[in-house]
Amino acid sequence: MKARVLVLFAIFLALWALLITRAARLQIFPDGRLENFKRRQFETSLQIRTRRGAILDRNGRDLGASIPSYSLFADPKLIKNTAASAKRLAKYLDLLPSAMRKHLRDHTRRFVWIKRQLAERQKLEIESWDMPGLGFIEEPKRVYPNGSLLSQVLGFVGSEGNGLEGLELQFDKYLQGQLKQVILPRDARGRPLLPDGSSLTEVPDGADLELTIDHEVQYTLERELQSVMEKFSASSAVGIVVDAETSEIQAMATVPTVDLNEGTHVASLVRRDRLVTDAFEPGSVMKTFVVAGALKENVVKPSTRYYCERGRMKVGDKWIQEAEKKEAFEWLNVTEILAYSSNVGAAKIAFDLGDARLNRTLLDFGFGAKTGIELPGESRGILNPLPWRPHLLSNIAFGHGVSVTPVQMVAAYTAIANGGILKRPLLVKAIHTHDREQPLRFQAEEVRRVLTSAQASTLKLMLMAATEEKSTGFNARIPGFYVAGKTGTAQKFDPLKGGYLKNAYISSFAGFVPANQPRYVIYVAVDNPQKAYYGSQVAAPVFAKLAQYLVRRAGLSPVQISPQNVISTELERRRSTLQAQALKEIKRQSADAELKGFPNLLGMTLREALNKTRQQTNQVQIRGHGVVVRTIPGAGAPLAARGRVTLILENPD
Repeated sequence: MKARVLVLFAIFLALWALLITRAARLQIFPDGRLENFKRRQFETSLQIRTRRGAILDRNGRDLGASIPSYSLFADPKLIKNTAASAKRLAKYLDLLPSAMRKHLRDHTRRFVWIKRQLAERQKLEIESWDMPGLGFIEEPKRVYPNGSLLSQVLGFVGSEGNGLEGLELQFDKYLQGQLKQVILPRDARGRPLLPDGSSLTEVPDGADLELTIDHEVQYTLERELQSVMEKFSASSAVGIVVDAETSEIQAMATVPTVDLNEGTHVASLVRRDRLVTDAFEPGSVMKTFVVAGALKENVVKPSTRYYCERGRMKVGDKWIQEAEKKEAFEWLNVTEILAYSSNVGAAKIAFDLGDARLNRTLLDFGFGAKTGIELPGESRGILNPLPWRPHLLSNIAFGHGVSVTPVQMVAAYTAIANGGILKRPLLVKAIHTHDREQPLRFQAEEVRRVLTSAQASTLKLMLMAATEEKSTGFNARIPGFYVAGKTGTAQKFDPLKGGYLKNAYISSFAGFVPANQPRYVIYVAVDNPQKAYYGSQVAAPVFAKLAQYLVRRAGLSPVQISPQNVISTELERRRSTLQAQALKEIKRQSADAELKGFPNLLGMTLREALNKTRQQTNQVQIRGHGVVVRTIPGAGAPLAARGRVTLILENPD
């Protein structure tokens, strides 16, 4: 009996020893499995971001900002009446009742999001219901105080606070706040103990982005684009305003715009930033760069004359024509070709320049390559590889057969305005990070010199003539200031069937003001206007309104000053007289050049060339058939008395 008692005692003692040892082990040595079990039972963790950095204009005005919001979550296991709770929440938050019931019935999950980023009034309303199992987490919400202003450029963020388009996407790594893990403790019954949100301030916010954009200039640009779109029943319109000296973009817009606070609910086609993503045939604004290449290669001078075939010239089996039949131009100098926007004249200049040199010129001005602007999805445009057949070469000369983006075009005109240096357009001026005393500042990068200062000055004068009376850019003029620029009217390409759409055009104007000391470069393009379509009718007046607003806002003084009124009618008349005298002088120089030297015969038929040379020599050697592509001596060269002339002719393929 005694032995049995001893055995039982020993057994109980051993059990107690095991229990004490186990208890000591649990108290002294951690058990990862039990720790995980405790966390699952008494804690819920989630990751949210701290405040996203702001996007500011050049004067510190908010374009994109973050404000506190309240995100609603639920513990389905604590929801008492699932059907009634789901119905009430769905109705108040405008959610699907079926989806809400599905969330709340899943008792295997102890944490589900109901709806993110609610307003404080919504939080207070739901809290007043005293519904067990619901709670809120404070987190930042992205808002755009100006609604649709600069919409396609800014882009927007998703529900998780990550950038989806535009600058929000491009600079997401700077703007986004750091991830913060939030632990939601539970009480003994598993109910979440809600934090007050103060823990989010322990992590630094995202960096602030300072743009080169001027809020007021942006507003004015969008207003004028919207006005012209409505006036001409156009599909859309784009515009850019650039500082001529610094290449800083002060405004860039696509209309129709998008309310960024509802960005995810708008079709992607409308959200697309056409300024960088869409390449299109630009039309006659491209003639400027044909002339620039010819000046650079010493192929022409402003006074060099071309016979423009009375408005119609055959190249291969196709005809090149002027925009209107009434434009039956004959002899025009290069300045007049630009001013009157002669397609035939531009094609003849391109033939003299040749495809290789014109291609090199366009590449130098940045066409066919990304500008490097700080926006996603930029297109390179389309510049066909060499060689170019004569018909393609002639088309490129007046802006068809080549596709460019608005950003490329404004950068190229800025290179002329600033004296011949191509720069990357600048959109982001600085990044203000919270871990640095000084912000990261940026300046426009110089890409290359494309023209000498003298060549750029010559081209400015020629573009001033393109806004003279009877020139296509006349409607771009503003009182008291010289304006330089070029109109464009391009047929729209049909991407489905090829060829061109019937009665569909892109009307544009590119230029700068004041022309003598450029301050602003402006490009405007209107897509598919219905009531008129020439760039002179549609886009040039928009340029004039923007230019007049900009020079007045900047406090620039008019070129001429009248005691009565600095922008009076008399002043305008005097300004026009001065430009007319300058144009007359160019014509006189052209006539003198022809009298003193050999005439320009390029592009003429054999009969026309023989008639032209008959007064100077009767010794003419003819090589080939077709039209004159080269002469010996060249145009403007001195010709000795009774000297021999060689005409080289070719048939365009």
